[in-house]
Amino acid sequence: MTEPRGPYRWPSPEFLTDLFKDPLDPGYADAAARRREAGGGSRWRYGARGATLVTLMLVGLLFAVAYRQVVAEEPSRTQVRSDLEEQIRERSAAADDLQARAEELRDQVARLRDRELTDPQVRQLRELEAVTGLTKVRGDGVVVEVGDAPAEVDPVTGVPEVDPQARILDVDLQRIVNELWAAGAEAIAINGRRLTANSTIRAASAAILVDRVPVASPYEVAAIGPGQLADRFHDSVTARVMRQLTEEYGIAYEVRKADDLTLPAATAPQLHHATPGGDT
Repeated sequence: MTEPRGPYRWPSPEFLTDLFKDPLDPGYADAAARRREAGGGSRWRYGARGATLVTLMLVGLLFAVAYRQVVAEEPSRTQVRSDLEEQIRERSAAADDLQARAEELRDQVARLRDRELTDPQVRQLRELEAVTGLTKVRGDGVVVEVGDAPAEVDPVTGVPEVDPQARILDVDLQRIVNELWAAGAEAIAINGRRLTANSTIRAASAAILVDRVPVASPYEVAAIGPGQLADRFHDSVTARVMRQLTEEYGIAYEVRKADDLTLPAATAPQLHHATPGGDT
């Protein structure tokens, strides 16, 4: 059973008058007053934003000036680089000519020496030279060719650059050579540079030196050895690593069998002292 409702109370005329006279809630009025009192802080914030905007504009201007200077100086840098590359090519050609002349003189010395020695002495000497790499050798073998990935043109300087991760390093050539020796190679040369027991493969900045002579990409590692040399190298850990580098970074890598390879003689070592041996 519900209680009876009382009579409905209509708003009084005074309430309606106050509502139309001041419709704003007192809370809103207090908030507006607080904002007016904090007007100085707002001006400070606007000033800080303006200073930040000016600073960013100055930094952008400095970057624009620096960029213009880099672009303006790039032709002179390109010319200097081209001159250095031309000098390197000229010096390399001169070194190749001297190397060819040294080969001719070495052959003449060998012929004169053979005329003075007996047959057993000549045979023994030739065997020793073949083992130490001081004479030319011919035979079947394998050629491993590796090279840096294609260069990409820099959008700012316009100079082709190769990703450092996509370059062939000296350690890569060392691993290939060591793997070929382990697979049974009897003689090895890198870009025509014959390797011996004292040969070194090292890096000098971005260049690779073989016995202190720079070699450039692509690198051709030629080896003379048994018929299974190519298969043994193909199944090695080094070959698997090179194939993985090809897939990930795009370096050039190729292994092929080669018939009738001719590897040049290594540079004769400079002897600083010698000890006479006993009678043989």
